[in-house]
Amino acid sequence: MTAPLQPGTDFSDSGINRCMVADRTRIERHVANDGQVHANGDGTAMLIAAAYPPFEGEVHNGPFLRIALAMGPSSRLVQHIDGARLEGVWRPGTLAVSSPKARGIAKAGKTSMIGLAMLPGRGESETGLDLGHITTLAGAFQDDGLLVSVITALHHEAAVHGVSTAFFDEGRLLILRRLSELRGVRPNRRKVHPLSDMRYEHVLAYVEDRLAYDLSVAQLARIAGMDSSGFTRALRARTGLAPYAWLTQRRMERAGALLRSGHSVTQVATMSGYANPGKFSSAFKRVTGVSPSLWKRAQEDRCLGTSAR
Repeated sequence: MTAPLQPGTDFSDSGINRCMVADRTRIERHVANDGQVHANGDGTAMLIAAAYPPFEGEVHNGPFLRIALAMGPSSRLVQHIDGARLEGVWRPGTLAVSSPKARGIAKAGKTSMIGLAMLPGRGESETGLDLGHITTLAGAFQDDGLLVSVITALHHEAAVHGVSTAFFDEGRLLILRRLSELRGVRPNRRKVHPLSDMRYEHVLAYVEDRLAYDLSVAQLARIAGMDSSGFTRALRARTGLAPYAWLTQRRMERAGALLRSGHSVTQVATMSGYANPGKFSSAFKRVTGVSPSLWKRAQEDRCLGTSAR
């Protein structure tokens, strides 16, 4: 049985000696600030219940599989660890998981949590857990009632009996087994390169000559010398827009120039690739915030005002 660690604890004999130096510093701070920290004697498991201030910086898990249960308040969490990107509001009762030796960056708001760090060890073979699967779980918040119940129970158990008990060990195996059953989000490890200047200019010239026509992603990809999915990723990496949104932006820029030159809204709709003027007006307003007729009138008023001066 282990008691909660106290200020002044000799961490070299607490089992935490297997943590990284940065972790030991953080643990010492939790202990000093009345956080509850429990570790077993052989350094294979550690449980922390503490309030965390806002954080932004590098994270490195060392040898530990880590599971953090948010207790509140809700806070925004952004982390990019070993190819798995997790971003969103971390709500009480949901979990964030990260694998052993994972390294990356994270930014989190102020929150309280129960954190469980453990060496998978024999649990990996007993539960059939593939540690590669943990990386897929790291790409999403886990909302699993069983995991929440077990971690909460382990927290209460540790407060009374520490973490070197059969109950805690059985709970740890149950957690590993449950993690192996959850469906994860596979990280996209493929590095996406933005569309090159040469390819972008070729596609842009092709589009500018054909804005009055219906254009497909396959056509644009062929001009770029790429497949459709690769072109879509590369164009988004360069412009921040998917092909359809990028085409719409190009069409609205052309439409603005045509409206300024005196063409009617119906004429501009046709010349911008819209057979239906109503759909053109909706698209124009979505991009500019005003209807084509109001935009045209505002441009004319601006020109008259400039001439009067």
